[in-house]
Amino acid sequence: MQYYFSLQYRLINRHLIDFGIHPILGYIGGALLFSAMTAYLWYVTSYAPYLYMVIGLSMTTFLSETGRVNFIKQCFPKNIFQQIRIIENLIVVFPFVIGLVVTGYWLFGVGLVIINTLMSLVSVKSSMNIVLPTPFSRYPFEFAVGFRKNFAVLLCAAFLLVMAILYANANLGMFAVALVMLVCLVFYMSSEPTYLVWVHTMKPATFLMHKIKLAILNVTLLVIPFVLVFALFFSDHALYLLIIYPLGVLYLVTALLGKYAFFPSTMNLPQGLLMAFSFWFPPMLLFLIPYFYRRSIQQLNPILA
Repeated sequence: MQYYFSLQYRLINRHLIDFGIHPILGYIGGALLFSAMTAYLWYVTSYAPYLYMVIGLSMTTFLSETGRVNFIKQCFPKNIFQQIRIIENLIVVFPFVIGLVVTGYWLFGVGLVIINTLMSLVSVKSSMNIVLPTPFSRYPFEFAVGFRKNFAVLLCAAFLLVMAILYANANLGMFAVALVMLVCLVFYMSSEPTYLVWVHTMKPATFLMHKIKLAILNVTLLVIPFVLVFALFFSDHALYLLIIYPLGVLYLVTALLGKYAFFPSTMNLPQGLLMAFSFWFPPMLLFLIPYFYRRSIQQLNPILA
């Protein structure tokens, strides 16, 4: 088990070096940035503890991909495997737990630890045999699969929107709309089989533009019912959607490019951390989008050339 975590530590250091950042400076800078963005989140919204928990738990999904979990299970005995899953998930949410405790929400911190521990015992794999119809099946892969896997989250967003209407809480309604945009990012956490990319007779740049156009079309199709309902009941706050939607689209494009930046591998932990930091500091997208785009072209060239 010690060798496993030592290996993960070396991989993270190598990724930081690939970004041109010295590991020590990367850890110090990451801690400072995380602290600053935590303070900023508490400053801008009263729903900061809930958003904090959602972001913290979403970070563990990078560790719960089915193929990754199965690989670890094959390499270690069952008891060691469970220990690895629990420890690495706790390491990921530890900064969020510290942030909740420091800000006085220690009960949220305890809840985050408990939920995270339970999540570490399962992989991201649906056990339902029911095939939900979707409007995205014409152009696989992300939205057709992601819609089915995260249908419960979309229902939760719909429930929050209903509660926002019943209690005349526009902020909760905006959070429900933002949650729909946020869950669409999760659709790009998994990579499709290489042949689903290879079959496109396109150059890498053309392929990426094709995928971006589909992503924007599909996310618009998914979020527009929420937007219309919100605008109907909270017309005075409808202009805020002009901020939520474009920003959500930028994050979606970043997630899409981030997936192909390391294709055919799945999105890794350092990449996920960069995405998480960009939620607190949106100007970081000015760096991430060009960087992921250049790497995507390099990764796709051998496949689509």
